[in-house]
Amino acid sequence: MTDTKEAKRAGRPRAFDPDAGVAAAMRLFWEKGYDAVGVAELAQTIGINPPSLYAAYGSKRELFGRAVAHYAGTQGRFFARLDAEGPAFETLVAVLEEAARSGTGDATARGCLVLDGTRNCTDPGARALTAEVRADLREKARSLIARERPDVADSAADYFMFVLTAISGSAIDGVPLERLMQDIALAGRGLGAILGRG
Repeated sequence: MTDTKEAKRAGRPRAFDPDAGVAAAMRLFWEKGYDAVGVAELAQTIGINPPSLYAAYGSKRELFGRAVAHYAGTQGRFFARLDAEGPAFETLVAVLEEAARSGTGDATARGCLVLDGTRNCTDPGARALTAEVRADLREKARSLIARERPDVADSAADYFMFVLTAISGSAIDGVPLERLMQDIALAGRGLGAILGRG
């Protein structure tokens, strides 16, 4: 009887999987945005109680950081293309197209967690976390472009991030994939002009 009481006090179920909890949290943050998700809802979604959530992840913000990292390795894994060897224009357009597919591929989790998960967020730490990831993406795009056109690398990287952000916002607003692909084709012309193609 005493053992049973002690097990209940421990709070965390024996079958608790921290990695599965991060994946569940990622989904919730992606669907609702950082500010709209509370600790109680996170704990319920993961299947633990709030004290156990703090014990496992430290804080909501720390869990969000792990969720963003998980997103980068799963739903946002196409961003890794920016690190690969290859022609800049084709690579950037391919990333934009994959972003559109990822951002519209689910009925409830739309857009990009990194680009829009902390939009209008009141937590400066959470905002700083996604800002750092976005800055890293821009730098990777800039470095990719600089291998071919160092003279326009900054302006082309800025343009790429502008289009990427627009894709995410449009996906959240319900713009279908077909229309986003048409928009990307038009944006590709602008990118091509900056890079001196055609």
